[in-house]
Amino acid sequence: MLGRPARPPFALFSAAASFFAWSAAHPGTASAYTVASAISPGCHERITAEALRQVRLELPTAAPLGADENERALIDDVEFPLPDDMRDLGATSMLLGVRDNDLKGRQSNDISELALVHGNPNLQREHCLRSSDDDEPDGSQAALTHCREFILERVGQALDGLDDAGAPDPANRTSLSVYLALRHRVDAPLPTFFLRMGQALHAVEDSFTHTYRSTDGMQIEVVLNWVDGVNGGLMPAQDGPAHAGELDHCDDADDLRQQRRLLATDAATALLRATLDPALGRAQKMDAASAVLDQYLTYAPGCSFDNDWCSAPERKYGDGALSCQVSESSSSPGRAATAVGFALVVAAFARRRRARVAAIAVLVTTLANSGFAAAQAPPAVGAGDLAGAPPPVPPVPPAVRERLAWGGYFGASGSVNDGGMAAAVGARLRASEHWTFGLDAEWNPWFAVNGNTRARAGAFNGYATAILRIPLFYEHFDLRTTANLGTSTLLIDLYGAPKGSTGVFVALSPLGIEWAVSSHLFIILDPLGYALPVPQLHGVPFAYPQYRATLGIEVYGG
Repeated sequence: MLGRPARPPFALFSAAASFFAWSAAHPGTASAYTVASAISPGCHERITAEALRQVRLELPTAAPLGADENERALIDDVEFPLPDDMRDLGATSMLLGVRDNDLKGRQSNDISELALVHGNPNLQREHCLRSSDDDEPDGSQAALTHCREFILERVGQALDGLDDAGAPDPANRTSLSVYLALRHRVDAPLPTFFLRMGQALHAVEDSFTHTYRSTDGMQIEVVLNWVDGVNGGLMPAQDGPAHAGELDHCDDADDLRQQRRLLATDAATALLRATLDPALGRAQKMDAASAVLDQYLTYAPGCSFDNDWCSAPERKYGDGALSCQVSESSSSPGRAATAVGFALVVAAFARRRRARVAAIAVLVTTLANSGFAAAQAPPAVGAGDLAGAPPPVPPVPPAVRERLAWGGYFGASGSVNDGGMAAAVGARLRASEHWTFGLDAEWNPWFAVNGNTRARAGAFNGYATAILRIPLFYEHFDLRTTANLGTSTLLIDLYGAPKGSTGVFVALSPLGIEWAVSSHLFIILDPLGYALPVPQLHGVPFAYPQYRATLGIEVYGG
C-alpha cells in the first residue's frame, strides 16, 4: 500500500529535535555504521555495494535484476545516492534492506522517530548490541548469540527467495515499508532474497563497530550497550561498555577503523557468496552461512569490567553522546530572530496540524510585535509640530486603489518541509479597493536533501487566484490574503504515480504584505503560504504539501 507517512504523536518535539540535531551536524541515534542521510555518510551502503560487486564478478546467480517502469521510478526516488552499477532492482532492494534495520520505514532525517527505533530493546539484536537483559557476567555472549540468531533467521528467509537453480527469484516478493525522497512512505514488494540478505548483512557489518574485538579483529571480546545508555541508566559493571560513537565512522581515519571496515566488507562478501553458490543446496548454504559467522562472529571470553575490558583500544573512541550548546542573545531583535527561526523550523518539520498552527502563530505574533509595530509607530514630532500638522501623504491615493485595472504578476516561492521551488506568472484584475482576481501558471520543481536525484521537475500547477486586500491608507504597506484553486499535473514518474497524473491544487497565504512602490508597481511578500498539489487522486492519492515563502511583483496599467 502506498501513502503518506504516519503522523507521529509529538510533532513539536520532533521538529525541535531535528533542528538541534541539524545544528550540531551529528546524528543522535546509534546507527553503528551509518546509513546515508543529510547528516551521515552511507557506510552500510558502501560496504554492502562492495560485497555485492565482488560476488557479481564471481557468481552468475548474483546477476542484476531488471525493473519495470514503476520499479524504475522507485529506484530513481530512493533517499540515498546509488552507484551506477547498483541501479538494478536486486541491488537497490539489498541496499533498502540493509537500511531497514536502522529506519523501519522512517525518513532518514527524522531524528526523534529514529531514536524510538534504535532505543527499542527488542531490536538491539539487529545491530549486534546488548539488549536490556544482556547483563554481566554473560551479557556479551548472550547478545552475540541473539545477533547470530537474527542473521541466520534472515539468511533462511532469503534462501526461500531463490528459484530451483539457486538464483534470486524476481517473482518471489516481500513487502517493505520504505521512505522515498519525494513519494515518501510506501509499501513496496521487493525481491525476497535481496531484501532479507540486506537485513542480515546489516547485523554482520554492525558486529565490527558495536564490539570490542581481538587484535586481529576476528573474534568478539565485548559487545557494547546503547539502549541502557540512551535511557540514562547504564552501569558498566552490569550492563557493559557504552556504545562508542567514533567507531561508527567508515572514513578509515586510523588503522583500527580501516581494519574494521575491511573485515566487515570481507564478512559481508563471504556471507553473500555462501548463499548464492549454485553448487550448494539449501541446507549446505545454511551450513556455509554458519561457518562464516564462526569465522567472524565468535566470542572470546575473558574481558570484563574488573580487568578494564582487557584494556580494549576501542575505549578511546568515547560513547558517542550528542551534545550541543545554544546561546541566546539578550537583545529583543535577537530573541525575535530566534523565535522566527524556531517557528519556521517547527512549521516545516512538525507532523501534526496543531503543532504547525502553533508554530505559525508564534511567527505571526513575533512579526506583529516587531516589524509591524515598527511600521505602524507614528513619526516623531517636535513640540512646535503638534498643532496644525497635516497627515502623512499616502504613497497610493485611495482613488487610485479603487480604479478597475488590469495587470500582471510574477512570483517565486520556496519550501523546506517538502523541498520545492515555484515560479509563477499570471494575469491580474483589480476589481475594487479590496478585491483582486487572477489566473496563474506555475512550475513547481521539487528537491530532496537525501535524494538519489536531488532536484526533479515536480509538477505544473494552473489555478485561479483571489486576493482580499486590507488597505492601510496612511502607510506604505497593505495587508492581503491570497487563495488559489486549480489543477496540478505530475511532470515525473514516481512509484505508484505515473507522469501525467492530474489532480487538484489548493493554496492559501493567510497574511501577506503588499508594498506600493508606485501606483503601478507593487512588491508582495507572503511568508506563511501553504500549497497542496495533489496530482494523483485515483488509487492511492499522492500529495506534496509545501509551507512556502513567496516573493512577487504585480504591475498594473492605467
